[in-house]
Amino acid sequence: MAFIRPFRGLRYNPQKISDLASVMSLPYDVLSSQDREELYQANPYNIVRLIWGKELPGDDAKENTYLRAARLLREWEGQDILVREEAEAFYLYAQDFSLAGGEERSRRGIIARVRLEDLNSDTILRHESTFPVPKADRLNLLRTTQANLDPIFTLYEGGPGRGPRAIMDEGMRKPPLFDFRDREGVRHRLWAMKEPSDHAAIVREMAEQPLLFIADGHHRYEASLLYRQERMEREGGSSKEDSGCHYTMMVLVAMEDPGLVILPVHRLIGGIEGWDLKGFLKKAKEFFLVEEARLPSKEEERQRFISERLEKVKGRTHGFGLYAGGDSIFFLSLDEAKGNLLPEERIPEEIRRLDVTILDRLILEGLLGLLSPEQKEKVGFTPDLQEALHQVREGAYDLAFLLKPTSLSEVMSVSLAGGRMPQKSTYFHPKLLSGLVINRFDP
Repeated sequence: MAFIRPFRGLRYNPQKISDLASVMSLPYDVLSSQDREELYQANPYNIVRLIWGKELPGDDAKENTYLRAARLLREWEGQDILVREEAEAFYLYAQDFSLAGGEERSRRGIIARVRLEDLNSDTILRHESTFPVPKADRLNLLRTTQANLDPIFTLYEGGPGRGPRAIMDEGMRKPPLFDFRDREGVRHRLWAMKEPSDHAAIVREMAEQPLLFIADGHHRYEASLLYRQERMEREGGSSKEDSGCHYTMMVLVAMEDPGLVILPVHRLIGGIEGWDLKGFLKKAKEFFLVEEARLPSKEEERQRFISERLEKVKGRTHGFGLYAGGDSIFFLSLDEAKGNLLPEERIPEEIRRLDVTILDRLILEGLLGLLSPEQKEKVGFTPDLQEALHQVREGAYDLAFLLKPTSLSEVMSVSLAGGRMPQKSTYFHPKLLSGLVINRFDP
């Protein structure tokens, strides 16, 4: 069961910050250095200074980005830039956005403290692998700030008559604490539910959820587990069960939420020595059926054309688009008559049947030989189809592989099987904002 608690969140003070959008940020792991610089310039109190502060010359164990983040957090509290909620609350969070075709969507979630479960737990499940360096980075930030600065995006199985939907509906009828649009045009609204009766109802409803699935934030979750372990060892195992180190901050979203959107993550390839399109296509025909098509002349029609062609393949076989510049695009569909092309027993079935696995194993590693870490530096990623085409046309990359989105059912299957998807298999859209609320570990 999912064990959650309300908490006294730390929030930006609207009386001090008139433009709330100027202090918010996307999660640190989707920002570029240029994005960070723009956020630094947008407002001296932007949350990016805490979640991904700049490294400075002379940084060492006594002065570094993690210690500066902790110092800024204390200073902003002292200046009332950040204010602590007077009473414990669950926070309701709504994001209103438009898809590429103009369709309007809204996604809703509950921000709560969620009790940490060990990695071998069957309560909180993951679908991504983690890496030592980013995990250590997030752990250092937890050590110095003693706070969750941004939430982990987590899914639960809602459905008719299940989950706290009715309570959320009622709470969102009231005026929100925050209501603004970010730089991407996404509207963000936040409410605080402080009534003990509402808390009890939400806790009761979420306790009936047997499973939680981490969508985004795997490194932060595992860093929280390491931090908890450190605290327990330091305190001789006497850390109280209700201590803040036993919890992490999450946004809980129902899987059936109509605003739950997963975008594909397209692969951009550059710097391949002796790159030859004709030679590559000849080799690709050993595994794929290859069809060439002419792209529409108008930019907006190109995206629709590619998406529709890829959708035709979806559910029938594995396939993706290949764009190498000009007005032509190639659609590659796996030739099922060739049988199992990934026979390795070490690849679980749930992973083997993913489009990204087929692309990574047969093409990026097999045909293009991008096996070593140095060679994999030639691979870029973007969820934006137009951006992928633009990067190739401008010569920044030699080619782009255009994918269909990974489905939610595929994410669930991999998580339930204990598997880990290839890097950059999913892009949950839109990203949660960092800066809406902070979870301090102390009472």
